[in-house]
Amino acid sequence: MRIHLVWLLPSLVLFGACSGGSGGGGVIAPVGGDSNVGGPIMGLPQATRDAFDRGKALMTHSFTPSEGLGPYYNATSCAACHEVPVTGGSSPPYRNFYLAARGFPGFQQKLAFPPDLPSLVIPSFTFRPAPGLTEGRVVIPVSVPGIPITSAQRNAPPMFGTGLFEFVTDVTIMGLADPDDGNGDGISGRFNTTDMNIGRFGYKAQSNNIEVFIRGAAENQMGMTSNPVGGASAVVSLSTSFLPQLPGSQTQPSTDADPVPDPEISVQDFGDIIAFSKFLAPPTRLADTPASMRGETMFGTLGCTDCHLPSIPSSIGPLAAFTDLLLHDMGPGLADGLSFGVPQVSTISPGTTESEFRTQPLWGVRLHAPFLHGGQADTLNDAILAHGGEAQVARDAYQALAQTDKDDIIAFLEIL
Repeated sequence: MRIHLVWLLPSLVLFGACSGGSGGGGVIAPVGGDSNVGGPIMGLPQATRDAFDRGKALMTHSFTPSEGLGPYYNATSCAACHEVPVTGGSSPPYRNFYLAARGFPGFQQKLAFPPDLPSLVIPSFTFRPAPGLTEGRVVIPVSVPGIPITSAQRNAPPMFGTGLFEFVTDVTIMGLADPDDGNGDGISGRFNTTDMNIGRFGYKAQSNNIEVFIRGAAENQMGMTSNPVGGASAVVSLSTSFLPQLPGSQTQPSTDADPVPDPEISVQDFGDIIAFSKFLAPPTRLADTPASMRGETMFGTLGCTDCHLPSIPSSIGPLAAFTDLLLHDMGPGLADGLSFGVPQVSTISPGTTESEFRTQPLWGVRLHAPFLHGGQADTLNDAILAHGGEAQVARDAYQALAQTDKDDIIAFLEIL
């Protein structure tokens, strides 16, 4: 095996200088330009850096049916959906993909191909060739007999810096949670769980660790099967005595029915992709301007930092990611009807997550329009105005500002 499952050495030195502005500190390079966008965090051991570089090359590799692509797929490479502005980023709206599930929130399951999708024509039970120009796309029905089907679009999430959330302990996430709004501020963030492990990754914090998150993406977006790399050791430890740690589905191989033997990606190659995903650096915060400094102050005054925490503690130092990694109700305008995971119990929120989303990290937000989980917002202003639910008060306060004040807040976001 070319990689080690434990990459981070105790002596690893990360970015030591702070960013400009009051949101400074954390794993961010000194104030500067975008020269390191798409590069690794600093201080990696050479073996880990080599794995990162191999993983970056694999991100751009276009898989073919003879290598295991498909039988159903949305793209032929990872970078096809993570390309803006560089490998590891996001994607334009035309790359949006659909999520669909049958059943009611809390009891939703994956769609089955026929009979759930009767319009789908499968030339062979074991293998379906790449769609032709005249074949048309699968039509997702609104229901099957007696059972609703819910579908929603997703825009590819940017990967910059997100692997570092594995170093945010569960104790920290649980300490930030306020499921019953005990302090009465209208913000009732709560953590999500999957296989009873606390989530960090995905728009609904539905995945506990990088491995399981990207193994799912490889299978769902490209039909590429894989075996566990870290398995149970990839699970981010709960570090608590009252929630059991379970290995989760990442310990199981994924399979499909095409004629290429499983796994279609070797453990060695997938380990390199994990190394890239885990150690991809967050973008450098740009130098402050008078407008951005005014905007940052106002961003806090409006209450935006109640969810978008300027810094979150981690075992490798504070991360200036502007997230709390918690779920928040974003209101009916953004609710998608899909519930993932088992959220923290709350006396004021349901046991499902169809209207909740994890606070999106804002570091690097200047680099990857469109915004929101489905790419609904073309601009940062549109994204702010789409907020509802727990963010409604802050959103309304923003809307009531003079245009010059709004411009200052956008100027702040555009240096992150």
